Amino acid sequence: MKKTLILPLFVVLLFCFFGTNNSYAKEIPDIETKVKSGKVTLKVYDKGDKYKFFKNGTLLYEGSSNELTKHISTIGGKYKIGIYQEKKLKRVVTVRVTNDLEQPPTHLNKASSPEIFMNSKIENSHINVVAAADSVQLSWDQLPDKDGFYEIYKNNKKIAETTNLTFTDQNVKPGERYHYSIHVRIDPAKEKQKDVEKTFKKFNSQLSAKEKAELMSVEGLLSTIVDIPVNDESYLTSKKSILDGLTKNENLFTQGKLPRDNMYGWDYTTFIPYQSVKDPNPAHKRQYYFKGDNRGFSFNANKFITNVQVNTQFHSPTSIALFKEMGKTIRCYDPSCRRVKEQKPISGVGIERIIHQKKRHALEWSLNHSVENPFGSYYPKTDYSYRVKLTENRATFTGEHLKAPNHEFYLSTPAIRDYMIIHQYEVKSKKQFWELWFSTSKISWKTELS
Repeated sequence: MKKTLILPLFVVLLFCFFGTNNSYAKEIPDIETKVKSGKVTLKVYDKGDKYKFFKNGTLLYEGSSNELTKHISTIGGKYKIGIYQEKKLKRVVTVRVTNDLEQPPTHLNKASSPEIFMNSKIENSHINVVAAADSVQLSWDQLPDKDGFYEIYKNNKKIAETTNLTFTDQNVKPGERYHYSIHVRIDPAKEKQKDVEKTFKKFNSQLSAKEKAELMSVEGLLSTIVDIPVNDESYLTSKKSILDGLTKNENLFTQGKLPRDNMYGWDYTTFIPYQSVKDPNPAHKRQYYFKGDNRGFSFNANKFITNVQVNTQFHSPTSIALFKEMGKTIRCYDPSCRRVKEQKPISGVGIERIIHQKKRHALEWSLNHSVENPFGSYYPKTDYSYRVKLTENRATFTGEHLKAPNHEFYLSTPAIRDYMIIHQYEVKSKKQFWELWFSTSKISWKTELS
């Protein structure tokens, strides 16, 4: 579909985002946020005769002024604003902003290293959020994209495209939670394109030129999880964050590796979604098949290539513990895998946890995952990596992985029925499976929540 860029609107957006030296301001309905040199200014345009500003349940200001300026923490902050008219609470708005001192410039060359460039841009970008009971406005840093159109996803479904650096969703309900993502893609380096074309040729790919371009592209996914506020005094004064809400549960109980109510489980799973996939190894004289896990995304699934869980606890004691469970690789004579030829266990070698910070109120670690197929080096490894920065009220996740197989990442709690989706990525179709895996096309992703 042909898309038209409206120049005057583009000029206005440029002015709003680049503003004065060392500052950025984002104009949004009823609220203006401005961050400069580690200070945030919140200005409310929604008419009222009294305003209350809260952060983490602490009252920062109450009075007739519609403006607040405060130092912001290094990881940013989430604020709740109560707007009153004639002594009645008219509206609750939540605002999440990022410290400008935490946004280092990227001086990388996109042409020579698109994957490193994309990874750096995603890692150093943020989504600022303003949420009310009837709408959510997202604003984000400029990201690289081939055609200049940002694809907006809500709960893994595409809902819009825009050339702007803001998007408003008015299809929300108070008290609900939504996962928003901004999807971008750029072309790989010329040499990488040639290598991928060889992969397509090797597999006698029947994909169209458009499908091939999409498969070989370098992708980026910037995400945030948003709780829609409720126009209620108790919601306004509550200290509860998204993380807090998962653990403060009267029904928590001791279960296996999760003994404390201040502990989180971070479950990363890779799996093949199909019943089977053809074995592409040309050394075989006949066609074999690899048994798949034959499932979609599921937190409770027990079929996978690998499942790696990191359990974290802020105190009693402070810990970042690694647990891993490996599947089997099964080669079959037939696509239904009724006749199994051979099977081998998958090794846990190649999984490394690195602890960067382990304090009572701040945890940070990364996980590198490079697991070989037990049937030999001809087949690609299952590769991914991620890093988590965690406080009691905020979490930031950054990661990178190949576009095959499927990837799913969850936050779980001792009450095993409670979990949250952090990241999911699926292979587009069965015919693309090996092309994606052997082409080593990558996606960089980031999710923020508070």
